[in-house]
Amino acid sequence: MKRIPSCLLLLSLAAGPLLAAAPASLQYSFGSSPRSGFQAVAPDVRYTPERGYGFDLGSQVTAVEQAGAGFVTGRDGRPFFFSAKLAPGAYQVTVTLGDPAAPATTTVKTETRRLMLQAVRTEAGQAGRFTFLVHVRVPQLPDGRVVRMKTREKAPILYVQWDDQTRVPFLELDWDEKLTFEFSDRHPALQAIEIAPAEHPLTIYLIGDSTMTDQMMEPWAAWGQMFPRWFAPPVLIANYAECGETVLGFAEELRWPKLLSEVHPGDYILMQFGINDQRLPLETFRKTFLQFIAEARARGAIPVLVTSQNQKRLGPDGKAVPTLRGYPDAMRAIARDQQVPLIDLNAMSLTLYTALGPVGLAKFFVDGTHQSDYGAYELAKCVVQGAVDARLPWTKYLVPAWQPFDPAHPDAIADFQLPADPQLDPARPGGPGAPDGRGPMAGELTRRRPAAPPAPPAP
Repeated sequence: MKRIPSCLLLLSLAAGPLLAAAPASLQYSFGSSPRSGFQAVAPDVRYTPERGYGFDLGSQVTAVEQAGAGFVTGRDGRPFFFSAKLAPGAYQVTVTLGDPAAPATTTVKTETRRLMLQAVRTEAGQAGRFTFLVHVRVPQLPDGRVVRMKTREKAPILYVQWDDQTRVPFLELDWDEKLTFEFSDRHPALQAIEIAPAEHPLTIYLIGDSTMTDQMMEPWAAWGQMFPRWFAPPVLIANYAECGETVLGFAEELRWPKLLSEVHPGDYILMQFGINDQRLPLETFRKTFLQFIAEARARGAIPVLVTSQNQKRLGPDGKAVPTLRGYPDAMRAIARDQQVPLIDLNAMSLTLYTALGPVGLAKFFVDGTHQSDYGAYELAKCVVQGAVDARLPWTKYLVPAWQPFDPAHPDAIADFQLPADPQLDPARPGGPGAPDGRGPMAGELTRRRPAAPPAPPAP
């Protein structure tokens, strides 16, 4: 059972009870017609650690029986969540979707808003089985150390807002004891879920900052959480990026040792830093990258450098302006000297921003650095295209829906559709909790604007 080391099954007392060993498979059926060999799940079954499965985060679902087939859908057209308790590791998931009496459209996300299936349509009377791989992790390392998580990762500051009166708090989903699914879109119709350990996955690890991480709540998004949408098994995306990170912080907080405790020969590690690193000496930035490359290679993994996208800035001529000083150039030099594959997202972002112009950028960004769903989606396509151009072998597992992407011709904003999630940032830009226009999901806790400097003395 590859990817599920027994040493990772122990949780500290602070993190909760011990996890059970990973089962051979889990199978859940929904609706009023139970399937042979499946655990039937009624609409009122709520997730608890003791039960180990159930609808989660305050979801309200309706069970429907049509033509001998049962399914569940969100009550009043809302999204819904389902969780299953799992040990850390790599899993293959197959969902059966469809409504026997009507067309259905379902978008599936896992854990912290990772996009797995987008707008899957099934016709009336048809059911489709769709398979993808997921990554489940806990913060413990095999030697007993624990990843030093940020406040936003461990404090109860998150909630699902179902309506003006109903808010359900929860803790960050990427580091907990369970795998959580979100089903949404115009008419999500879930018939069954099957979960089994993934045998021999090709894992693509992501390390970086808030522009790559699995952003927890709307309206924030990052390209790393859109990235899984474009890959089929055996590719598994494991996103270890986190807000506010530098190369040095990623090592000091034990995120890098945690990743190294999992990596296998033949895995890939996409490394993107440079935005927050501008407060580090350029030589420290360079040396830490060299360390990461050497340690990845020592374990048989293949490092890939990704230059960071530029921040939101257009010049008077309407062209995008570089914002990251010499840090992208340093990564390009390292890639050349160390013979490491390079995805030049920095250069692609300049082309993309210029093509979008000021009106498009206003919908691409949430603030001066972080993206909306649309912006994150377009940047993810840039990275996929960069991997194709670099001839990375795992791009042969792209889903059939993939089409070559030219940053000079981005997708029309009017054509972009992705259901908004009910996880909302309590300090979202413009909200009463964010006087400076930035909330904790973007990488910093809410703070007041600094006082204006005193006026100069009168002449």
